[in-house]
Parts: sequence; structure tokens; C-alpha cells
Amino acid sequence: MLDFICPVKNARLTSKFGWRNIGYGNEWHQGIDLASKGKVPIYASAAGIISRAQVLSSYGKVVMIKHIVNGKAYETNYAHLDSYCVRVGQSVKQGQQIGIMGNSGRAFGIHLHFEIHNGKWALGQPNAIDPMTYISLANEANTIINNKGELTMSQYTELLTKINELEEALKTKQAIIPTRKPAKIHHSAWEWLKNKGITDGSNPQNFLTREQFATMLKRYNDLQ
Repeated sequence: MLDFICPVKNARLTSKFGWRNIGYGNEWHQGIDLASKGKVPIYASAAGIISRAQVLSSYGKVVMIKHIVNGKAYETNYAHLDSYCVRVGQSVKQGQQIGIMGNSGRAFGIHLHFEIHNGKWALGQPNAIDPMTYISLANEANTIINNKGELTMSQYTELLTKINELEEALKTKQAIIPTRKPAKIHHSAWEWLKNKGITDGSNPQNFLTREQFATMLKRYNDLQ
């Protein structure tokens, strides 16, 4: 039996351990990203004790397991889960289901973010090690190795769908927000600007950019 096994059956590697480009800069990726066909079961990579089963910041729903392998302590991390089916303190066997793959937390598309730590997990992941030196993928020939940290097509499609949904939700909220009026102390000045055509009279309490201010000054100057 292997010391650690891949926690996803028929997995595709979509983002490797180490530095990766995330579109607006580079970040250090403390684990690997594994994808499959939708929301599939996630399995314990090695036998151990559940140390966390909770929602945790950008990890979303996460399970962590403490292991003793060949007399050495490790901790594995399974993040962005749709759900988990274990509790803290529970003993699990290698290959036992612990949850379902998802995209909770800061995730773009359904996948598993998987970490192995030499010792225990800690903030900043100082003990993170490359999981690919400990596991192998059953369908390695078909693995998508994304060296640049780019999104897969399925991840891009899901992200685009989320963006469109958020934009529609924002439009709906904006439509029901009542128009704000200028404060009483500024009302007469605002009406004067509006009547002179220096401003269109909308959004009196919004911030003004320098270019908008320049336009208003020019309009005022044109009135002279």
C-alpha cells in the first residue's frame, strides 16, 4: 500500500505546486488543484485523525487530517469542498470518503485544492510540500498540467457564469436603491448647477473624479 494516495479518482492535475500566474500577478501555490467530472467523492490520502472539518477563509469548506506515516507526522488539507461527512477527532482509513468536491471559498470552478504538510498545517503554510512527490495519478497520460496556473475551459465557463449572475444581481439591487438627494445645506447650490447644465443632477453624493471636475469647471467657464 502506498503511503499516500490521490484523494480523487480519475483526477486531472489543473494547477501545480509552486509559483503560478493568477492573471493579475504571481502567487505561491501551497498545494495542487485536482479536477474530475463534477462533484465527485474525496477520499483520505492516508489513514489518520480528522483535525479540522469546517469553513475556513478562502479554503471554503475544508477537511484536514493528521497522519503518522513511517513514524513521521504529516497533515493533509482538502479544500473548496461542496460538503464533508466527517467530524473532528474521527479516525479515518486510507481511501475512506471524507467529502464531496466543490467550489466553496475562493475557487474558480469545481476542483479540490490538496495540500500535504511536513508536520502540521499552520497559517502561511510554512510546512507545505509538493503533493506530487507523494502521490501519482491513475490517468496521468490524460492529466492537464497547467504550468502557468491558467483556468481550464470548464473553470473559465463556470467563472463566466458566476460573473454574469453577480452582474445581474447587482443591476437588480441598483434598480431598487432610491435616488439620493443632496444634503439640505447643498441643495440650492446643486439645483443651480443642474439648472445651468454644469451637472446632470444625478448621484449628488457620489465621488467626483478629477476629469469630471475639469469638465464641470469648463462648463462653468463657458457660461461666462
